[in-house]
Amino acid sequence: MAKNPVINIPASLSQFLSKADADYKKSLASIPLFNPQKTRTWNHDQKKYFAAVFYHLRGHFINFMWYVANFSSNEQTKQIIINNIHEELGIGTRFSHELLYERFATQCGVDIHSEIVNETHYTPFAREFNKSHLQWLTCHDEDERIAAFAAYERLDNLDYPDLLELARSLSLPQSALTFFNVHVYVEHFDSTIELLLPIWHDTPEKLKSAFDFIYSHQYKMWRNLSDSVFSLVDADCRVA
Repeated sequence: MAKNPVINIPASLSQFLSKADADYKKSLASIPLFNPQKTRTWNHDQKKYFAAVFYHLRGHFINFMWYVANFSSNEQTKQIIINNIHEELGIGTRFSHELLYERFATQCGVDIHSEIVNETHYTPFAREFNKSHLQWLTCHDEDERIAAFAAYERLDNLDYPDLLELARSLSLPQSALTFFNVHVYVEHFDSTIELLLPIWHDTPEKLKSAFDFIYSHQYKMWRNLSDSVFSLVDADCRVA
């Protein structure tokens, strides 16, 4: 993929993004899921549960993108999402992100092909997380949907450094970590900046509310996932 052109971001927008990022990262610090000292003690069941549930939490983002793209009148929005999917598929010599995640999941004892069909570990809170995204999109206009999409893309750069440390703490082969390594360096948010500038200029409250929803919704999801994984403290509590 070609590098995105450098775009000057207004100081007010930069300040908003920096504060939103800092507040979000601060909120994650209290979640045990992002404490490698705690995750390195996970047993087989906990590793398997995390890999299976997180598969559904990240994998259904395609529905989010599909909705934004199909109900957008902006060709640039559509192209950004096509480019995103192009990268996800690993067109060319790269592996798809799905195949990279399969490496991780397999090492944790999860068959993602079975998960796709049977959704065995598609828990109620994971379903609600994904459904709530779509519900929000249906209730907001195109500018708000674009802002929400941009916010979700920005979270990759905030979440994946911590997720990589989590994955490293699980004592898995290096090849199982590639999925997380790749996502630490993605630049999907940068491609959305040009779309955000007119929104910020004309109706900044739309952008602020979209980011607030996505960031707070993501925090709640991590908290629920953490609580559910750490509740599996009994080695006899199988997740099949």
